[in-house]
Parts: sequence; C-alpha cells; structure tokens
Amino acid sequence: MWTFEESRTPRVEESRVGGSHPAVWRFVRSAWLPTLFFTCLLLPAFCLLLSAYCPAAGWLYKVQEVKPNVFVWVSDDFLDLDGDPQFDRAGTAGFIVTSEGVVVVNTTNSPFHGRELLYEIRHHSEQPVRDVIDTNSSGEQMLGNEVFTDEQATLISSAKTQQEILQYRQLVAHRLADAEDKWRLQVRMRGFHITAPTQTFSGPMSLRMGGQEIKLLSLLRNGSGDDAVVYLPSAKVLFLGELFQNSYFPRIESRNVHDWIDTLRQVEKWDVEVYVPGHGAPGGKKELAEFRQFLEGFAKEVETRIQEGKSISEVKREVGPLVEHYRWHAPELISEEVEALYKQTKTPRKGAGPQPTAQAPLPVQPPAQP
Repeated sequence: MWTFEESRTPRVEESRVGGSHPAVWRFVRSAWLPTLFFTCLLLPAFCLLLSAYCPAAGWLYKVQEVKPNVFVWVSDDFLDLDGDPQFDRAGTAGFIVTSEGVVVVNTTNSPFHGRELLYEIRHHSEQPVRDVIDTNSSGEQMLGNEVFTDEQATLISSAKTQQEILQYRQLVAHRLADAEDKWRLQVRMRGFHITAPTQTFSGPMSLRMGGQEIKLLSLLRNGSGDDAVVYLPSAKVLFLGELFQNSYFPRIESRNVHDWIDTLRQVEKWDVEVYVPGHGAPGGKKELAEFRQFLEGFAKEVETRIQEGKSISEVKREVGPLVEHYRWHAPELISEEVEALYKQTKTPRKGAGPQPTAQAPLPVQPPAQP
C-alpha cells in the first residue's frame, strides 16, 4: 500500500484562500495536495496492474506461430475462477489459417478463453472459422466450443468423444441440481452452454482446406473416451491434446499407462518437428521423450511397490515426493494420479495379459523445464 507522510517543513509565507485560516490552508498544502497528486498519478497504474494479474479476468496467455500460418494459444498457469472447478486450468489450443478458412484445434476450458482465442484468430485472419476439432472430452479442452457455433463452424470429434461430451452435459445438469454443488456451479458456470460436436469420425479422417492437409485419427482408445490427434504433414506439426503434457503433471484417469507409453513411442518416430501438448508450450522430440520417460518411471515406481506388497497409502507416501521433485505445474494432481495408477496396476483390464514393466524408475533429477 502506498503511504504518504505529512510534510513537516515550515512554511515561510501563508496566504488566505476564500477566507480560509492560514493554518487550514497550510494543512491542505502540506498533507492533502501531495497525497491527492500521487494518488491520481498512481491509481490508474495500480488498477491496470491489478487487472493484468487478476486470474478471473483472463488475458494471461501468449500466441506462438510455430510454423507459417500455424498458431498455438498457450495459457499461463493459473486457476480460473470461472467455469467448472474440476477443469480450472485452460488447456492449450491452436488454429490453422488457410486461404479458404480457419481450422481450430481445441477451445480451452471456458467460453471466456474461447473468445480470447477467437480474438487472436481475427487478429491474424478475416477468413471464416470452418472447423473446430476436439481431440478429447476433457473440459479443459472443449468448454469454449460454444463460441464457435456463432461462427457457424462445424464441430468435429471422434464418436466416443461426442458421446462423452453429451454425458458430461447431463452430469453438469445433475450437479447444478445438487444442493451441495449447485450454488458454486451456478456462480461459476453462469451462461455456459456445453456444446458437443455435430460431426464425428471413427477411422482416420482428412480435411483439405486452402492447400493444407489436416489428418485426424484416434490413437488411444480408453475406458471413458478417445484421445485423437491432429496431424499437419506438410507443416510437420502434431496436436496431441491430453496425450502430451509439457511440464504439467498429467491426468491418468482411465488411460492405460502402458498403452499410453507405446503411443508416445509411436509418434516420436513420425516426421514431426513440433508437438503441441494439452497443457504447456509446444515442444519437440526432446520434450515429448522426456514426458514419455516420466510416465515410464512413474509406472515403475508404483509397480515396484505393489510387488513389495505395499498399501495404497504407503505407495502414495513414498512415490509422491519422487513425483513432486519434478516441480511441474498442477502438483495438486499428484496424489490422485498415484492412486489411479495404483488401482490400474492392481486391477488389469479384462482380457489383458501381464502388464510390461517400465524400463527405468523416475530419475533423481527431473529434465530441465523449457
């Protein structure tokens, strides 16, 4: 807080203003006027600074052109005060500008950020937004969909992702009716219209727009949904959605970690130079390999302790500090993800053979952050 001390310098001359007593005017000049002057000077700057760093207001993001006409929208790491508290970190999004229109990949976690994304699109192109692709059903990736319905864009996802988004919409309706959760959700999600894709794909799908080929395919099918990717062969860019987290702890949820690791090994061999994550900045093969190695080490640490007969509380107590050592974003997920991996390892999928053992434990030193 700014404070100002009353000046104690004696005044040589005093004059009356409007019949005021000299002592009164001396007090006004020595104390109030300097305070008023500096307050008027500094208050606008203070308010601007406050608004710029207010998470609820947004504005904390950057847009990076990773290849000509291929842009990535990256949010700073802060917890949103608007939207579903289960998805309070805005996911990374992107857009491809062509001579015939714009294609958007993921729309972040709220219509507020979706409008920021649209603003950035309009800053780079006046072409209409033709298509919006949801790589999965996570609220951190698709809750901005509604912004693009006004643009008359076609919303596209896998059939399973569309089903999951519709189920999520029903779940939110139930949560709004629940006495414990309704008031918080009504305040945070006022005016939200959860919008599901209208076009789906089951196998590989290709879009061609303005000479740009855009390939869509599901790489990891899991218990609750699909993880699709968006591949730009000519630009050598791959949008991986939730399959890749760059310096963010991931949500394991229902993804089988060994299938996940195998999928990452597969895409590491593709002719790709830029991998766009679900959270964090775009990376290259080095960053993708580091994330895959993290998953391998994470699985190894949990599996080793299960083989030693340790309980879930013991595993969480021992593995948690090893994971925290990475100092990545979203550390609040660590405990629940250790638990998810523990349950997944203890209860293999039906029809699945013995789970392979990860090659190496978590390294003592985490990889350098980008």
